[in-house]
Amino acid sequence: MPSVKKMLAYNQTWSSKVKQESPDFFKTIAQAQSPEILWIGCSDSRVGPDQLGGLPMGSLFVHRNIANIFATNDLNSLAVLEYAIDELKVPNIVVCGHYGCGGIHAALEHSGVQPVDLWLDQVRFVYNRHAKELKKLPREQRAKRLSELNVEAQVHNICRNTIVREAWKRGQEVSVFGLIFDIQDGLLKQLGIEFRSSEQWQARYGEAFSD
Repeated sequence: MPSVKKMLAYNQTWSSKVKQESPDFFKTIAQAQSPEILWIGCSDSRVGPDQLGGLPMGSLFVHRNIANIFATNDLNSLAVLEYAIDELKVPNIVVCGHYGCGGIHAALEHSGVQPVDLWLDQVRFVYNRHAKELKKLPREQRAKRLSELNVEAQVHNICRNTIVREAWKRGQEVSVFGLIFDIQDGLLKQLGIEFRSSEQWQARYGEAFSD
């Protein structure tokens, strides 16, 4: 694994290479950011969004936490969403979970009153909502399926949020996607969860998610 010294040495080499290939690159990106995607993902060290998507610097506005949760009562999450939508006018929001997620496994195996346990209660709510389906699955498949259902739940939390709904109401382009990353093969998988308007979202999930 790289040490901090190795990381700094790499940074020097990388910066010099970029300047040689594109002398005005850093001057250009220093002026302003205009990302195409708000990425809401897991803090897991193996799930870096820049590497997964092969996107250049400046393409992603990133928010990461344990188990890729968008908590409707978390000021950090809300501030990121508001800034992305209202200030940066980001047109795409991606919630990306992953198989083999430590947060998902922890939510399945234990609970408590430590900060991480309280945070993961939000995943347990998802489990309880789908317990009938999940209890029928073997342990490994149960964790994988919960990872997918958790992504779906976070997409709902975003779509029902006032910030996104107001953006849709005024005609602003905002698309919300749910993806899952498979660490075993390095591939991103679409989950068929895509919404581009409040009408699309409510047509699929009904009034139960509208408020």
